Amino acid sequence: MEANAISMQAVRPSGATRPMRSVRASILAGFGLLVVILGAVVAGSIWLVQDYQASSAEMQQRADTASLLQEVESNASIAALLMQRYVVAGDENLPAEITASASTAVESLTLARSKAAAAGYADAEKAQLDGFVTSLTALAEGAQGMIALRQNGKVPEAGATLEKVVPVFRQFRLDLMAAADSNLTQVADLQNRADRAGNLALWLLVISGIAGLSLGALISFLIARSIIRPLAALEATAVTASAGDMSVRAPAGGPRELARVGAALNGMMTAVQERTKELLQTNWDLKQSYDQLVQARAQAASDPLTGLLNHRKFHESIREVIEAAGENGQPVGVIMLDVDNFKQVNDSLGHQAGDKVLRDLAAALQQNVDGGSVFRYGGDEFVVLLSGSDSERTTQIAQQLLEATRPVGADSAEAVTITLGVAAYPEMASTAEELVYRADMALNWAKSAGKNQVGDWNSLILRKDDAAGVTEAKLGAETPS
Repeated sequence: MEANAISMQAVRPSGATRPMRSVRASILAGFGLLVVILGAVVAGSIWLVQDYQASSAEMQQRADTASLLQEVESNASIAALLMQRYVVAGDENLPAEITASASTAVESLTLARSKAAAAGYADAEKAQLDGFVTSLTALAEGAQGMIALRQNGKVPEAGATLEKVVPVFRQFRLDLMAAADSNLTQVADLQNRADRAGNLALWLLVISGIAGLSLGALISFLIARSIIRPLAALEATAVTASAGDMSVRAPAGGPRELARVGAALNGMMTAVQERTKELLQTNWDLKQSYDQLVQARAQAASDPLTGLLNHRKFHESIREVIEAAGENGQPVGVIMLDVDNFKQVNDSLGHQAGDKVLRDLAAALQQNVDGGSVFRYGGDEFVVLLSGSDSERTTQIAQQLLEATRPVGADSAEAVTITLGVAAYPEMASTAEELVYRADMALNWAKSAGKNQVGDWNSLILRKDDAAGVTEAKLGAETPS
């Protein structure tokens, strides 16, 4: 090329010659600028990836902390509910459950504090978690004191202590939920930050492609035909990459300078392609973790409207109770009940009135069930699980509940009645599923027979047998002798 430049200068008239710019210098200058741009893009991409990874790690830590705080709130609420039930009813099976739930809550909170310290949380956040640990430990110790008072027969003292602890626990629970929500909010903020980093990385790639195209077009006018083809190949690679295809690679041939640029471009796209895969995988993992957190929160044991244990907890409890009853030979009673004409309450008075009816009914059931557990089964349906209660005792309790709640909300426009169905193990069922089914069938029979009453499985069977006998007698009378 230099020889060609010398020969071109040689044919120019004397005095009209000008020194021509070296093609090599033009190539070096142009591609030097391109390498700088690409280096900046690579550096920017690496910085964005590192920022994304840091955000992802902190996001995971925040998600773990929020999950642990939710576990603490769930176990502490269960312990508080059981403590209230124990102080009122004195069931000696409850202290062990209270201690277990409280211990689990303390362990989860301690683990959350350790994770926060390891993750480098702010001092204020660590101090808040320290305060939670101190408060929860004090509440657990207070629970042990109430248990001791109740076991020593000092029921009024235990009740008075419970009344003092309730507002303290309520504030503790509100603060704990606020801390969990704060962590979840930060998880969402970190997710947005990570998304912005990904979008910025994409824009850097687009800009680098445009810069490559522009420089390629400029250099094509300055270099000889021998380097146009490899330069065009680099241009095509940059265009494809800017369109989002990171699998394309620049050719390895051509002049040394262009080959080096191609290698740098390939390295950049390889790095971006690998980082993109990592980002996608991290995004997927975070989405799975978030979905699990949401699912765990939805499966909490307590019903938020009534404060009762929920449908899922009932099925866990009845399986455990039936299994224990099969070993020790104790009976188990189940009372299923729902509100008569509940849809009319919602339709005529609104859902707030319906919610009030459900809360009043839940409170009445808790006050009038001695030695049993009350659950919200779903909608306007509730269930009472009675360990050690045979069919006769279960029916008596159902009658007492019918009288005690007749009608629910009698002093307001939401006054309603309830219908109950009764079944007992092992007299009427051999499994937990069969026991629930037969109590439900007894409830359905009672509702079809006029509502506002108690139906039991034995009565339903006797009525079926009586109906079959009447039918048989009629058929015998109609048959000619």
